[in-house]
Amino acid sequence: REHDKLPAKEESKVLADVTEQVERWIALEEFMPTPWSTPFELPDNLPEKIASLDDIESLCESLRHAWDLGLNPIPDLIDTLESKGVKVFITRYDGHKKFNGLSTVVNGSPLVVVGKHWPGDRQRFTLAHELGHLVLKGRLTKKLEPKEEAACHRFAGAFLAPALMVRKALGEHRTWLEPQELNLLKDEFGLSMGAWTYRAFDLGILRKQTMQSIWRHFRAKGWKEKEPDPQYPQEQPRLFAQMVYRALAEDLFGESKAAELLGMSVMDLHACRNMECPDEVVNQ
Repeated sequence: REHDKLPAKEESKVLADVTEQVERWIALEEFMPTPWSTPFELPDNLPEKIASLDDIESLCESLRHAWDLGLNPIPDLIDTLESKGVKVFITRYDGHKKFNGLSTVVNGSPLVVVGKHWPGDRQRFTLAHELGHLVLKGRLTKKLEPKEEAACHRFAGAFLAPALMVRKALGEHRTWLEPQELNLLKDEFGLSMGAWTYRAFDLGILRKQTMQSIWRHFRAKGWKEKEPDPQYPQEQPRLFAQMVYRALAEDLFGESKAAELLGMSVMDLHACRNMECPDEVVNQ
């Protein structure tokens, strides 16, 4: 999914960065015992075909139920995806914020990539959108296939804020949504104020004219480009580093290999093992 088409030079930077991270994962997996890996599996009870965008609502509820997520907000989406066998990568190259994210499958394992410089709510929506590509693949009817991006947008909203919870928070019908109300819901669900307006429209809570009025208000305030501070905190992948330290603890390889996999010096690895990681390592 791209905000605007990436220039070729920027696209090559993103691909090179992601390729390097994927290669490190593959190198780590050569040392990992099979039981350490979590295969990505979708539940059998998901519908085989999705004929309309509205059908995605029940699919998301079924997926959340099968993954034991309930209907409450997902506090850490990256952790959830990693626990289900999806590899998550953050790239520092975002083409001046023209890159949102991508998803693909490598060696049978799905992976998703998001840009580092987006606020947390934007990253979460992108992650859920890319999960939508993985889940909806082969399920959209021919009539809906040309609308795959719209379907993944709907999936992202429905996965992060299930219909029942949206109606519980907003009610069945609204004539307006207060910005502060949306901001509080953003903090609770990790879903942007803008995405909440779309959820309300998708579920028939807002009329189209009202949603358009809200968006005019957002644009006038400059909130379309950047929603009011403070920004929703970003999430970070942890599984790769966790597995490196686990393998190191089990003597599957030594410090030199661990430092190489983590992209740091052996000296910095020593510091991290002593719980004294330099800031530049923590924030890399």
